[in-house]
Amino acid sequence: MKRREFFRVPTALVGSLALPSAIASAWAGMSEAPTPPPDTILPDFEIRHLRVGNWHTEDLRLANRKAQAAGLPLPQPDPPDDESNYWAQMIRHGDRYFYRARGATIECTQRDFRLVCKNPNLYYFSTALRLHYAIGRKLAGV
Repeated sequence: MKRREFFRVPTALVGSLALPSAIASAWAGMSEAPTPPPDTILPDFEIRHLRVGNWHTEDLRLANRKAQAAGLPLPQPDPPDDESNYWAQMIRHGDRYFYRARGATIECTQRDFRLVCKNPNLYYFSTALRLHYAIGRKLAGV
C-alpha cells in the first residue's frame, strides 16, 4: 500500500467525525498509523451465544459446538427449547459482564463469564446453574 493511500483512510475518518482541521492535518503528517482521540473510541463489546443445557444433552451440544467452530454442518439438530435447554448470551461491555437468557438479563462477574463460556452445563455447583436460577428469580419478579 502506498503511503499516500495509507493516510487517506484516517484523514477521511477524522473528516467524518467533524474534528477540527488542525487535528486532521496533524494526522496526515504523521509517519505511523494514528489512533483516534480517546472520546471517539467505542468500548469493547462482545456477545457469545451459548446453548445451555442439562447433562442429558451435553454430548450433543458439545459435538454441535465443535462442528460449528470448524465451519461444518451440525451432526444433529439441537434439542428443542425447554426449561433446561435454551440459548443464552454472555455479554461483555467494557468491564461489565451480563448473562441473558429467556428474555431476562442479569449482571455477572468476569469469573462467571469465563466459567459459563467454558462449561454451559446445568448440574450441581456449576456457575451456569447458579445463573439459571438467578434468571428464573428475575422472571418470577423476586
